[in-house]
Amino acid sequence: MEAAHNDLLQQIARLSETYANLADRLGQAAKQLQDSGLPPSDSLLQEVATYSRNFATLQKQALELNKSAIAPGEIASLKDIQNLVQTAAASEGKAEIRDAALKVLDRVLAIAHREQSDFAPLQSVHARARELQRAISESTPTQLHSDAESLVSGKHPVAAVLALVEQQDKLDDEQWVFLEETVSAAFGKQIAVAISRGKLTIAEMAKAGPAKVEPAFKPAPEPKISAEPLPEVIIIPSGNVAPKQVAVAPQIQILESPAPSVPMHEVIIVPSVEVPQSLQTTGSGNIVFGAPREIQQVPVEGALGIKVLVHIQGIGDRTFGAQEYAGTKGQGRRVEGFQINIDPPIPGLNVEYMAHVEGVGDTPWIGAGELAGFRGQAKRIEGFAVRLNGPQADKYDVFYSAHIQNIGDTEVSSNGEYCGTRGKALRIEGIKVWIAPSANSQTATPVGLKVLAHIQGIGDRTFSDREYAGTKAQGRRVEGFQIKIEPPVPGLNLEYMAHVEGVGDTAWISEGELAGFRGKAKRIEGFAARLTGPQADKYDVFYTAHIQNVGDTQVTANGQYCGTRGKGLRVEGMTVWVEPKM
Repeated sequence: MEAAHNDLLQQIARLSETYANLADRLGQAAKQLQDSGLPPSDSLLQEVATYSRNFATLQKQALELNKSAIAPGEIASLKDIQNLVQTAAASEGKAEIRDAALKVLDRVLAIAHREQSDFAPLQSVHARARELQRAISESTPTQLHSDAESLVSGKHPVAAVLALVEQQDKLDDEQWVFLEETVSAAFGKQIAVAISRGKLTIAEMAKAGPAKVEPAFKPAPEPKISAEPLPEVIIIPSGNVAPKQVAVAPQIQILESPAPSVPMHEVIIVPSVEVPQSLQTTGSGNIVFGAPREIQQVPVEGALGIKVLVHIQGIGDRTFGAQEYAGTKGQGRRVEGFQINIDPPIPGLNVEYMAHVEGVGDTPWIGAGELAGFRGQAKRIEGFAVRLNGPQADKYDVFYSAHIQNIGDTEVSSNGEYCGTRGKALRIEGIKVWIAPSANSQTATPVGLKVLAHIQGIGDRTFSDREYAGTKAQGRRVEGFQIKIEPPVPGLNLEYMAHVEGVGDTAWISEGELAGFRGKAKRIEGFAARLTGPQADKYDVFYTAHIQNVGDTQVTANGQYCGTRGKGLRVEGMTVWVEPKM
């Protein structure tokens, strides 16, 4: 299209040059006509007619090329046509930059973490990319968004993330340092470290990546739809009316749950669809509604029965049970209010809660059965907290989490801790609440572990708790490791750190993340592990290492360092386990 604009501008220039003195000759002819009645010559009239035709042709081409709603009468001069074409050319150039910027953002949003679907630093990058995507998409061709050009040129921090992920092997040291500093300044050091370790990849390339060792968090299978044509759908009325048959629509939709007060009159039965057993249903038992499929539900032993009512934008009131996801995901619907009841009631145990509401701020703490938030005022809940009171309160803990706009699922909060945001205008789209016996009132359950060791010349190998993870007498260094509690134990989490050759002590990282590196030939020289969470005081974590020229270390526990520093000695294997305290 740029060539078409240039060609049209050249035609305008030629028309101006060809008829440069036409206005002077017409002026002279007009004077002669006025003074002596001498009419213009036939050649002059022919020239004027030709100019008019050429002008009309250029006018039409300019309007078509610009796809403008401007009427031909508004383009009254050759100068008007030239301005229109130049404006269209400039707008098209901006449109090309706009489209290129949107393609960059699409690639950024395709970046995924190989091991953690909820990696917070990457979520902040995605949130910024979505904001830019929305703003650039809404910008007009004549008002190019200020960040579009920097995205295309690669100078924007979001584009720098993409460059580091896509072009790792192609960047020289100077380029890498510049991009890494840009990313760290904008989104924190953690995401730069994740990129350098090869943890981030473009989602469409993830199939070729190494298998993830996360059996405790495998996504539930998608519903399988038969490849054969669906037969007719049978609609069964609630009364004694004969069944009626209707033609099936090619697109099948899962219906929303009706309001609790409205009876269920008809059930739509769709053959040839297998529903996975792992999908959770609401208390009504007749629909699948809002249950998060990416994380398997972990039952809590001894959990109390509760009822959580949420008022959802555009849907109204819905009621859910303990540990059920109460809300929606991927629909952009805000939770506008909620209330919680212990059901059945426990004598001496009460629940109370508060909320941070758009335009209102923090509400007071209110009792069970009261609505935190509003109905009919279109105000989003941005955060909340829940706590227990009464003579029995010290025997229980209340846990809760939320799904927040542009952030995703939060960590689990408990016993009055605030969960959500303030001052960021981010809606809560769903919540999950449950009550369980406190750590002081229940017996510790056995804890299993999965230990992955990345071994020199071998690669990743997975071991169980108390199993030796590594090699002996082969001179092979452990270059990285990750530990995970499996199956998960509610209220119990694991953290660990490592001393890495040429790097030193790493930060404490969460279970499932890799301590150390793959593909950089750096030895682990020592490590430590510790437990966190409400249940941590009920357990001890123990570990030992086999170290070059030293042999097996003494058993170490609960965050104490195991290994050497500054001696250049590799860890060749490790053993880790968790035991309930006596």
